[in-house]
Amino acid sequence: MSIFAWCAIIGCVTLLAGVLFDGLLDAFLPDGMVPVLALPVAVFGAIGMGMTAMSGSASMQVPAAVVWGVPTTLALASGAVTRWLWNHLRRTMPLDTAPPTAAELIGERVTVLWWKDGSGEVRAITRGNQLTLPARSEEPLRSGQSAWVLDAEDSTLTITPWEQIDS
Repeated sequence: MSIFAWCAIIGCVTLLAGVLFDGLLDAFLPDGMVPVLALPVAVFGAIGMGMTAMSGSASMQVPAAVVWGVPTTLALASGAVTRWLWNHLRRTMPLDTAPPTAAELIGERVTVLWWKDGSGEVRAITRGNQLTLPARSEEPLRSGQSAWVLDAEDSTLTITPWEQIDS
């Protein structure tokens, strides 16, 4: 079997494994790199087998540089297009697919729902989601007051009154 046949088989099997065992291969490669690497290998093998078949016919003499150059060029192009498409699709995915975390709220404005003795509960709206989280502060706060998130530890926010930030 030629190197082209092996590349086509390895590329197709890797793509299939990436689909069937979603996320398993991502442990070994950065996110999204399985199709970006496997597709060019498969394209190199498939186009290379075609070029080899064309160069093997008696009526057509194809130089070795073309037999290797065309599959290599198309493989690199397919890798670049796959990477561009992957990045484009990731940017267009909705941001609220994963629930927001308390750490994302650092530096954001929240509204106090209730407050007593240095702790209470606040409401935050981020990425289209509404969160209700426990909070603490050394400053006195009241219900309905806006506050600034300074830190988040174990889903508990450390906040300060919004008015202190403005002055």
